[in-house]
Amino acid sequence: MNHDIREPFGVSPDESPSDFLMGPEQDEMARRWPVALREITALIDRIKDIRRANPEALHKNLSEVEKKRLTQGLMDAMLQDEPQGLKRSVARRMADKIGNYLLWRRESSVPVIHELIVLFPWWISHMPGEVISKIRDIGLNYVLNGQVVPVQMAWQDILQADPVYIGHCACRSAGVVDDLYHHNQVFNLLSEADSRRVLDRFVDRYEMLIASHGGLPDTDFRYVTLCRDLADLRRAGSPDYRLETLLERTYPDWEILPVHEKYTPVWIRSMHKNHKAHLMNKQLVFELATIFYLSRGTIFSSMKLFDSPYTICSCPTPEVGGGCTLTNWYYYRGSNTSLLPNDAFYGRRRDAKGDILPCRHFPIRARRECLGCGCNHAEPSRDVGAVLAQADEAHEKYFMKKG
Repeated sequence: MNHDIREPFGVSPDESPSDFLMGPEQDEMARRWPVALREITALIDRIKDIRRANPEALHKNLSEVEKKRLTQGLMDAMLQDEPQGLKRSVARRMADKIGNYLLWRRESSVPVIHELIVLFPWWISHMPGEVISKIRDIGLNYVLNGQVVPVQMAWQDILQADPVYIGHCACRSAGVVDDLYHHNQVFNLLSEADSRRVLDRFVDRYEMLIASHGGLPDTDFRYVTLCRDLADLRRAGSPDYRLETLLERTYPDWEILPVHEKYTPVWIRSMHKNHKAHLMNKQLVFELATIFYLSRGTIFSSMKLFDSPYTICSCPTPEVGGGCTLTNWYYYRGSNTSLLPNDAFYGRRRDAKGDILPCRHFPIRARRECLGCGCNHAEPSRDVGAVLAQADEAHEKYFMKKG
């Protein structure tokens, strides 16, 4: 007797086994597989970014930085307090040790790994469901967040650093955002005249350093070449002497890494090992920060992994690509925990009652409360001349104090 084994299970002989398997789960798998394949392909592409470790020595002021180990760091932190409970001071030290350990590892600054560790809240924020926003905020509270660094503070931290590295922005290289171009042109808020004005300042600073030192101190060859090329273009009256040229040739190396007591140096070590951090004279970085602030409306932030501040990010703004991790969460995901606002250097824009108002100068930012990126709210506009006068004052004050 040739009895078909499918009949007791309610499947007629006319139905194929593949039809029987195509239930709701199979439909969902068919929907997800192309997405998963696309993500896996993207990861494989970015894994190619891994190269041999950079053999070049770090700057002498970083060469003695101790390698921090997770287990020893946690042990030291826990033994310094009584064991009755986890005190806040212990938790902060533990968080600092974890953050330093993750940042020190060379793998952390490889874009694909950086996505998995540092950008974890960004990934989960793209999942559906009400609970995801709560998970994201936990991640932003305890794993990753940023403190807004007004441009005036960025100037100070850059000038006080010794030295300054420029890092390959992991958010940009990880593919989270691509913000160089807007409508097929380099995104630039400045007029042609003001663009020339700030570019001239950068090149003037370079030529002043050459005249003073006979060369460009604390600067990687790639940036020496860039500055020399810009100076040559200006002398030749070339149409390529434009602010857009500077922005194109430096992108995506827009992460400012000052060797400064406020920022852990272990991230610089990791970035340097992966060929992603290069010296630039701090006076040139000073001018570059001013350019970012004026030409792109940059909101600088000190990014923190656990409790370790490790960089001054020139975050992509909400005007271009929705912003990077921190600005995107704040403006588009409704999270107040991604960016801690600045209340110094003009602080946040407020009304007569002291209530916080939206940003005045950028329409897209008007949907959220002002973060305090350094604007003088008493002035009707972000006047280029006024900002440059502030920059000159900060520069002069630093070097006068230094003697």
